[in-house]
Amino acid sequence: MSSTNSPTFLGLKGQNLIYAVTFACSVGFLLFGYDLGFMGGLTTSTEFLDVFGDPRASLLAFLVSSYEVGALLGALFQFIMGDRFGRKPNNMAGAVIVAIGAILQATTFSLPQFLIGRIVAGFGLGIMTTVIPIWLSECSMPQSRGRMMAMQLSNLIVGLILANWLDYGLESYAGSIQWRFPCAFQIVFCCITLVIMPFLPESPRYLCARGDIVNARISLAALRAGYPDDPAVVEEMKEIQYAISVEAEEQGSWSDVFKDNGISGFTRVAIGFAANFFQQMSGCNVMSSLGPYVFEDSIGMSQHNAMLVSGGLQVWYFLSSLFPWWAIERFGRRPLFMIGSAGMGVCMTLSAIFIALGGQNLGYGAAVVLYLFQSFFTLGWQSNMWIYPSEILPLKLRLRGGALAVVSQWLFTFLVVEITPVMIENIGYKCYVVFAIINFATVPLVYFTFPETSKMPLEAVDLFFADRDGKRPSLWRVVQHSLDKDFVRGVERQLQERAALRAEKQDEISASEHKSEHLELEAA
Repeated sequence: MSSTNSPTFLGLKGQNLIYAVTFACSVGFLLFGYDLGFMGGLTTSTEFLDVFGDPRASLLAFLVSSYEVGALLGALFQFIMGDRFGRKPNNMAGAVIVAIGAILQATTFSLPQFLIGRIVAGFGLGIMTTVIPIWLSECSMPQSRGRMMAMQLSNLIVGLILANWLDYGLESYAGSIQWRFPCAFQIVFCCITLVIMPFLPESPRYLCARGDIVNARISLAALRAGYPDDPAVVEEMKEIQYAISVEAEEQGSWSDVFKDNGISGFTRVAIGFAANFFQQMSGCNVMSSLGPYVFEDSIGMSQHNAMLVSGGLQVWYFLSSLFPWWAIERFGRRPLFMIGSAGMGVCMTLSAIFIALGGQNLGYGAAVVLYLFQSFFTLGWQSNMWIYPSEILPLKLRLRGGALAVVSQWLFTFLVVEITPVMIENIGYKCYVVFAIINFATVPLVYFTFPETSKMPLEAVDLFFADRDGKRPSLWRVVQHSLDKDFVRGVERQLQERAALRAEKQDEISASEHKSEHLELEAA
């Protein structure tokens, strides 16, 4: 970092520095995608399956989904302990733990050791996936916050691509390197994270909440390409401090996520939890974690073709993820959620029909529809879901509430990955009908209960849930007001006015205290 007059990190400031933060976050999510994907190829590897005695579908599903158990525990750890540490230290600790888990997996000769390695690595990733979206949302500018998340999430798919094609490339190699190398390759991304992270700014909102105002100003000034005393930086600092002062009026504890406390805390945590729930129950991770298995056992392809088509699916997935870079801030969160769910529902319905009718041509038709499913998922739920809880939650509850949302993510990822092979074995095409129904049901729920948050200052969202005429507004009223452009502009003005008033009062209090101290010294 340079002098505090014109702060930079890694010689960068403003949007270029935000891109650097996004890149660091992207490496963490690339690791996320890689870890989701590399086990998919192992589920059809005879070298891997022989080590564990050719496990049945239920045990194989648990080998894959045990990672989600660890991630769930990591998110719970963040819920309990995360606020004691910064966003950066949490992220770096997660990378170290993932590396330890990768070593355990790559060196295993027994089922218990492999399961422990999966759970340990999952624990580290649970920490990272909780804190990364929060760190990025707190550093980004309101106008580009969603685009930064969309760019980051494309790297999650790069991880999936690397995993699938690495599995495919090693398929022809004899010996345990076929599966040990993919396990060990996770360590590369952990090392990149640990090298970059120390040189980037801490979240200015976290620093403010901890009372470190000086470093908060430096971080914010660098992220906004200004000086600590620039009017725009000073104004944003006032808004952050105002939000913190309002939230500080209520005594803080872990149980705040289940209370109103004047900021509709529980309602907002429930919305974040629901966003994660409906993303996972859409069936998205069926293809991410079990793609080769689905193409081979559900659609009827050969092992080689299943690996090839699954690898191609991830390339298509990445190309589809580029469109949200443009769309996410232009259309807003709510429309994309609903378009994505409707499209995924149609795709799952068509897949069920094609697989039920059977035949090679319809099998390939089902594969094409599953490709389209990934396009609707990236447009509607991938980037949107990861940024939305950080936007809807107040600073006081952002990490704890975000942790519960990620608990939802990993709990239902575990459920879906665990039961899908069993569902395919027992009910065949009907499992796609289940996912179709859930996707269609998501559309009205989003319409009535998800407020719009696109391009809004994080602190302004609090005012949407504030009392109206002495009464707490219903959630439907909050949703309606979030879509009213005049109301939104009024909320932003109100935030600026309240922040300025609080700053003036704080200055008066400080001046009065200084005068009293001066008089006491003169009297002495």
